[in-house]
Amino acid sequence: MSDRLENIFINFANSQEELLSQMNLSKEEFVENAKKWSQTEDGKLEIQKFILNQEIDDLKSEIAEIEKNIAKKEESIKEIDAELAKLSGDNNG
Repeated sequence: MSDRLENIFINFANSQEELLSQMNLSKEEFVENAKKWSQTEDGKLEIQKFILNQEIDDLKSEIAEIEKNIAKKEESIKEIDAELAKLSGDNNG
């Protein structure tokens, strides 16, 4: 197995400790299993698929967080617009 592939497994394991814990796997166990799986063609593909799915889930979580922040900022803008409208109404009265 290439050092590059092993580094991918290690980096993934380091970034996904919580997920691995939920799967009752230590980082070391995951890396060892991944090394074994990567020795077969279907194993390589399954590992790639698994990692890509996790990366997609991570991106979806990041997107959800960004969307939540956008919604908060949009709400702040609405509050500012309402305050501006009140001020404009006070000046015309």
